[in-house]
Amino acid sequence: MVEPNNFNPNQQQAECEAYLRHCLKSQVRLVHAEPLAKSTRDAPWRLDVEVGGVMRRYVLRLDSKRSEHEYTVLRAMESIPIPTPQAYGWDPEGEALGVPCFLCDFIEGESLLKPMSAAERWAEELYIDTVCALQEVSRRQLSVIEDRLLEEETAEGFLEAAYSYFKTGAHPLADAMYANLKRTMPELPAVRFSNGDLWLDNIITRDGQLAGVIDFENAGFSDPIYEFLLPFFVSPGLRGRGIEERYCERMGFDAGLLRWYRGLELFDTWHWVKATGKPFEHYTSEYLQMAIERWFDEA
Repeated sequence: MVEPNNFNPNQQQAECEAYLRHCLKSQVRLVHAEPLAKSTRDAPWRLDVEVGGVMRRYVLRLDSKRSEHEYTVLRAMESIPIPTPQAYGWDPEGEALGVPCFLCDFIEGESLLKPMSAAERWAEELYIDTVCALQEVSRRQLSVIEDRLLEEETAEGFLEAAYSYFKTGAHPLADAMYANLKRTMPELPAVRFSNGDLWLDNIITRDGQLAGVIDFENAGFSDPIYEFLLPFFVSPGLRGRGIEERYCERMGFDAGLLRWYRGLELFDTWHWVKATGKPFEHYTSEYLQMAIERWFDEA
């Protein structure tokens, strides 16, 4: 079996073309393959392929622990009126290329990150529309993969998991933060579906319209507000425009919950940074401790 990070489609053109022919049911020619270095996925490649004389692009998704889950969810999403990549040819044994893999469409367009960062109103509305559409997908609509969606991620679960790390040692600030979040925990919304990573690079636009949502590796049912707030935590410059409040109004949530969720984000991220010994984006352990202290002061 080949290690995914050692696999290069350009060096195994014949095998790749045979796999592509099997997936696409057409004559193909692999023109070029390029690693998607900025992707959050493990070792994906963009393939430029001539299919029946027409140039097309695909993503070759090599094995990770969640590849089969992502493939299965993408296939189920084909019946949902949200544009997502069509997936082909899950090969769990790696018979075609020596590594488990599947193929999916490469969605042409631009990330939503740039127009959102530039405070373009259409981008803000598109983000809200897209997240709400994903979160309105029901278990009934995904009943064909019901067994894959049994696990739920809740805000209370994130809180308890974070504190389980801190309570093994002396962490007065963590103890105080946990006690406050536990005591003031609001009535939490029911879990909703999402792709599992609502970062703006995973929402692709073209001509001001939604071209597609990508990266379903961690798709499932989770706390909707916590999922929605991810971009605002990673890029605090997105805050202060009323986007989060407009989302809450659209979904029927009390915008007063946002402060509690921001505290949970800080606490959960602090636990992750301490446990891994690595910063999360610009969030170091020291920064997070100061942010938590400010969160208390603002109360």
